[in-house]
Amino acid sequence: MAAVTLAAAPAFVLVRPRGLELGLATLVALDAAGIAHCEAAFPYADDGHAPVVYLIDEERLRALGDRSAIERALAALAADRPSTTVVLAERDSALTWLADDPHVGGWLVAPPDGTALVVAVRAAAATFAAQAALRTARGESERLLQIGLALSAERDITKLHQRIVHSARELTRADSGSLYLLETNASGEHVLRFAVAQTGPQDAGTYLGAVLPLSRTSISGYVALSGETVRIEDAYAIPDGAEYRFNRSFDDANGYRTMSVLAVPMHDHEDATVGVIMLINRKPDFAFELVSKAHTEQSVLPFSEHDEQVLRSLASQAGVALENHALLESIEDLFEQFVRASVKAIEVRDRATQGHSARVADLTVLQAEAINTIGSGVFASLHFDADQLREMRYASLLHDFGKVAVPEYIFGKAKKLPDGRIDTIRLRFLLAIEQSSDPRRRAELRELLAAVESANEPRVVAAELGEVLDALARTTYRDLDGDHPLLDAAELDFLHIPRGSLSSEERRKMEQHVTQSFYFLREIPWKRTPWQHVPEMAYGHHEHLDGTGYPRGLKGAEIVPQVRMMTISDVFDALTANDRPYKPAMTIDRALDILTQEFADRGKVDRDLLDLFITKRVYEPVVAGRT
Repeated sequence: MAAVTLAAAPAFVLVRPRGLELGLATLVALDAAGIAHCEAAFPYADDGHAPVVYLIDEERLRALGDRSAIERALAALAADRPSTTVVLAERDSALTWLADDPHVGGWLVAPPDGTALVVAVRAAAATFAAQAALRTARGESERLLQIGLALSAERDITKLHQRIVHSARELTRADSGSLYLLETNASGEHVLRFAVAQTGPQDAGTYLGAVLPLSRTSISGYVALSGETVRIEDAYAIPDGAEYRFNRSFDDANGYRTMSVLAVPMHDHEDATVGVIMLINRKPDFAFELVSKAHTEQSVLPFSEHDEQVLRSLASQAGVALENHALLESIEDLFEQFVRASVKAIEVRDRATQGHSARVADLTVLQAEAINTIGSGVFASLHFDADQLREMRYASLLHDFGKVAVPEYIFGKAKKLPDGRIDTIRLRFLLAIEQSSDPRRRAELRELLAAVESANEPRVVAAELGEVLDALARTTYRDLDGDHPLLDAAELDFLHIPRGSLSSEERRKMEQHVTQSFYFLREIPWKRTPWQHVPEMAYGHHEHLDGTGYPRGLKGAEIVPQVRMMTISDVFDALTANDRPYKPAMTIDRALDILTQEFADRGKVDRDLLDLFITKRVYEPVVAGRT
C-alpha cells in the first residue's frame, strides 16, 4: 500500500490500495500522468493511525454487488480507521446515489487529470476534517454535560475534588493536574489550599490540604488574583516580563519534567473566584505514559486555545458544583443544629434522661459501624453507607421527641403516688393517731402508714400488702366535715400499680410519645433528603420482634435492622443510666444479663445483634464518656 500526506491537511494521508480486505484488489486505475502528479503533490507518509482518503473506482464498487453490499463495504473501510472515500465515477454513472453516502467525501469523473484529483482529495479531506471536528465538539459537549451532572450529584467533597481534576485531565489529555481552593484563614487573610493533585492516567489523586500564600508570583496565585488564564508551552522558559514563575521543587524531588501548563480560574454564580484548576503536560492521548524527562520533552504537546475553552467550560461547572456543595453543607449544618436544639427541648422537659438521646445515637451508630467491619456470617450482606449512618443517628437523636406532648410530671415521677400526695396521707394518719386513745390502735396505724410508704415505692406489690391496702380503704378518720377513708379510691389505685411508678393511664400517656414523635417527624420534608426513613425508624424503637412492643405491635421482618439496633441501645442505656429518679443504675454486666435473659431469650430483640453488641463491646466508648 502506497501512501502520501496531504499538504493541505497534514493529519490525512492519501492511500492507493493495492490489496485490501473485502476483495477490493487494485481499486484505483489512474494513468501514469495522474499518479505522478498526485504523488508529487502529496509526499509519502503513513503512521498507520492518521485518517486517510481512499480512492476507489466505480467498476470495483459495482463488482461488490448491490447497493447494500457497497454501503457495507464503505462503512467497513471507515470502521477500520478514520477515513473518507473519493469515488472515481464513470460518465453517466449508475452510482450517483453514492454522493449522499456519509462515507463518500468526493466525486470525480474518471479518468481525472492530476490537478482535478488533488483538488478533489483536498476537498474531501477538508470536509472530513470539518465533520470530525463537529463530531469531536459534539462529543465534548456531551462529555461536559455528563461531567456537569456527575459533579452536581457528588456529595463527597474529596471525591468531588478528585472528579474535577480527573475530568479536566481526561478532556485535555493532561498528564498531571491539581486543584487549588481560595479560602479565608483564621486571621481573615485569603489563602490557597492545595486540595488535590494527580499525575499519570491511573492516579486517583492525593489529598494534600496544604495552605499556600496568595501571591501573584506563583502561577496558581496569579490566576486566582487576576482571574486570567495562563497557558505556557514550556514552564522552564517563562518570559522575563511575566509576574509569575514556575516552582521546580516538585520536578527536582520526583524526577519529573513540567513542560506545557494550562491554568484557569473557577468562579461561583456571582463570578467571584473560588479556586484554580492547573493542568500540566498535554499528551497525544490520555492513556499515554511519560516514562522519563527525555521522553516527556519529545512527547508533550502545548495546550491549544481549544483546550483552554474546554477547560474554562469545565471550570465553570466545577465552580458551581463547589458552591452547591458548600451550600448543601451549610444546610446540613443548619439541620444538625436544629436536631440538637430539638434534643435539648426534650431534655429541658425531662432532665432525668439528659444525654439519653445522644447516647442511644452513639450506641446505634457504633453497632452499625461494627457490622460494616464484618465480611462473613449473618452480617455479611449488611452494610451501611454514610447517609444511612447519619439517618440512624438522626432517628436515634429524635426518637423521644414526642415527649414534648407528655405531661411533665410523668417524666420525674419517682413514686407511685403523685407528688405531695404521700404528705397528705401522712397528715390523715397523724390525725387518726391523735384521735385514738388506744395505744394498740395507735401502733397499728403507724404500721399501716409504714405499709403505705412501702407500697409507694416503684416495685412489685406483694399480695399480703395489697390486702392491707384494701383494708385501709375501709378505715376512716374524722375531721370537721365528718368521717373519711384514710385512702381514697384514686390513691388506692396508684398504690396497687403492679410494677414501676406509673399508673395505666400515665403509662398510656408516656407510650404515646412514640406516636407523637412520628407525627412530629413526618412534618419535616425528609423525602427531599437521603434520610427519608427517620420518622419510620423513630416510630419503631419500642417494638419487639415477638409483637409485644408498642404502639403497632410489629413483628419480625417488619422491624428493620436499624430499628432493632436502636431498641437494644435504648434498653441498655435505660438500664445503666444513673440519673433515673424511679430506679437505681445497674451494672453493665447486670444490664447485659437482662438484655439476654428477658429480651433476647424471649424473642424480643435480635439475638445476633445483641451478641455483636456484647462481643464487640460496642458500649464501652459510650459508658466511658458517661462516667
